[in-house]
Amino acid sequence: MATNGSEQRDSTNSGASHGDSGDRLPPSVYRRRRVIAMVVLLVLVVALIWGISSVVSALTGSPEEPEQPQTQATAEPTSKPTVDPNNKFADFTPRPTPSGSAGSPTESASASPAAVEECGANVSLTAGTDKQTYPPDQEPVLILTMENTGDEPCKVNAGTNAMSYVVTSGSDVIFDSRHCAADGEDRDVTLEPGKKEDARLTWNRTRTAEGCPADQPEAVAGYYNLSVGLGEQSSPNATFVLE
Repeated sequence: MATNGSEQRDSTNSGASHGDSGDRLPPSVYRRRRVIAMVVLLVLVVALIWGISSVVSALTGSPEEPEQPQTQATAEPTSKPTVDPNNKFADFTPRPTPSGSAGSPTESASASPAAVEECGANVSLTAGTDKQTYPPDQEPVLILTMENTGDEPCKVNAGTNAMSYVVTSGSDVIFDSRHCAADGEDRDVTLEPGKKEDARLTWNRTRTAEGCPADQPEAVAGYYNLSVGLGEQSSPNATFVLE
């Protein structure tokens, strides 16, 4: 009887041992489960982050691009030409043309007070040019400068009827502004004591002759003299060079 009982206990223990060994899985199965669990967790985290971002974007709206500053083109006001009281003839540039017409002054002279006397001998004339030497493609600017050498204001006829510009080479008259002058004008201008006024004429380097004949040749290269006149008065010569 004792032997049978011992055998029964051994049989029971042996069955339990076999059941435990049958429940354990290989280590590779556990590793696969852990990897799958981590992948699922990562997918859930990414989905959660994407969902939060979508909700935030829906609530706040997409950021607007910064508005670019608009540049509005504004036309600069055109400044009106002002007349310098000390340089009344800065834009006076009559120029003879083949048709015989001459440009008129661009500025209108102001009326001189009736009490102002004629300058007479108190006006001094000076001839000059804006350059000493002119290349072949440049036209000389002839300048008549008048100055009141008296102690009181005086008036002088500074219109195109009274002015003259004469270019000579020795005794040969190359250019005379009176040869091709159209109907001129008289302009009484008041000169203050010690003040100078300029009148300018652009010469196109073409010779002129009495009666203003057409097809005159151009002046050749060389030295030339300029004399200017105002009424009965004339200036000393000024020298310049045409290349």
